Amino acid sequence: MSDTSAGRPPAEPPPAAPGEADAPRPLSFWDGRGELVIGLIMLALAGVLLAGTLGMDVIGEGGPLGPQGAGWFVAVLAAATGALLTASSLRRSPELRRAAAAAERTNWRAVGLVMLGIAAFSALIDTVGWLVMATLMFATVATGLGNRNLLRNLTVGFVMAAVVQIVFSGMLGLNLPSGVLGGL
Repeated sequence: MSDTSAGRPPAEPPPAAPGEADAPRPLSFWDGRGELVIGLIMLALAGVLLAGTLGMDVIGEGGPLGPQGAGWFVAVLAAATGALLTASSLRRSPELRRAAAAAERTNWRAVGLVMLGIAAFSALIDTVGWLVMATLMFATVATGLGNRNLLRNLTVGFVMAAVVQIVFSGMLGLNLPSGVLGGL
């Protein structure tokens, strides 16, 4: 019979040898390098955006504010962000990596809400429309990142989506999907 089945507490493990408990475990390459993954994803995204921008069929001269201008801007921004995150992660000292690895906890609720907002936006933008889906995506991502004021999230999301809608349709002559609001 085991110690626990007889009603006695289990035997305590033998004490650690002197200095054994103080020795930290060796770091793996990935310990404390969460931003390396994000940096590499950003660099890959920049590559996809660059390929899409170069392959875009533009009629006439687009200029810096034309259809390719936003693609170039976002691709350069993603590449710069990815490069900085990757470099920062690779330069981090072992002590800082160990502290970061001990402190890092993934907030899966936040990750899930952000991914849900982005996936819903991508899947429903043509059907529901830019204004509604951009508003909902902003509110979902802001809530996922910790802002609990849903009315403010929706209001700010709506204002930002409306400004983008006005800039694209009014100033650039490009129509964003109108969806359910198209007949109004």
